[in-house]
Amino acid sequence: MTTTNKTIVLVTGANQGIGLETVKKLAKEQPSYHILLGSRNPKSGSEAAAKLNAENVEPITIDVTSDESIAAAAALVEKKFGRLDVLINNAGIAIDHKYQPGPGSSIREVMRENYDVNVFGAMQVFETFVPLLEKAEVPRAVFVTSILGSFGEMMVEDEYPIYRSTKSALNMVVRVYAARYREKGWKINVTCPGLVRTNLNGYTEHGESVEVGAINAVRLATAGKDGETGTYSNRHGPIPW
Repeated sequence: MTTTNKTIVLVTGANQGIGLETVKKLAKEQPSYHILLGSRNPKSGSEAAAKLNAENVEPITIDVTSDESIAAAAALVEKKFGRLDVLINNAGIAIDHKYQPGPGSSIREVMRENYDVNVFGAMQVFETFVPLLEKAEVPRAVFVTSILGSFGEMMVEDEYPIYRSTKSALNMVVRVYAARYREKGWKINVTCPGLVRTNLNGYTEHGESVEVGAINAVRLATAGKDGETGTYSNRHGPIPW
């Protein structure tokens, strides 16, 4: 096992979009951090890491829809570093468009696919890495959600029922985890990157840059012992649950 005095960070779904920008920002601003750039496709992950050309970034294969892949990634992290300090559960999809109402169509399959990544995958990754996070001085977990999952905001009320329900479910999961590990000093939060131009939304012309989307995730990932936990926020501040 390789020992290190660096802060070990894993970011899932990090070969593009907000995940990649989060890795880039962390690598630049936190030279004492060693960031594992997670990607389900090994080639995509290696290419993304190579483009960043940062000494403190390393690609790692992790497919959040595969328990075997998640377990293999955890085993690798344990073997190389012995612990994980920060987990950023960023991997996510938005596929409401795949459901087209009509004879023979099934919303169940589209919902299952979306929940498999956004909720089941995020939970499985967290649960698998708990033993490694327990070895950190200040365990931190950041889950990337959306303001569309907020019951308090209820923006565009009649759109995206599948995607937004996955984010509402994820928010509840994180509140439970935050309460469960609060007394142990863990920092577990959800962040909304805002409407950002990424592959997830077809690079919408109404979105902001990925640089903006990564700001709050990085803030939460670098929280210290006195940092917040059990919060739902974006770069402007708290979001109502």
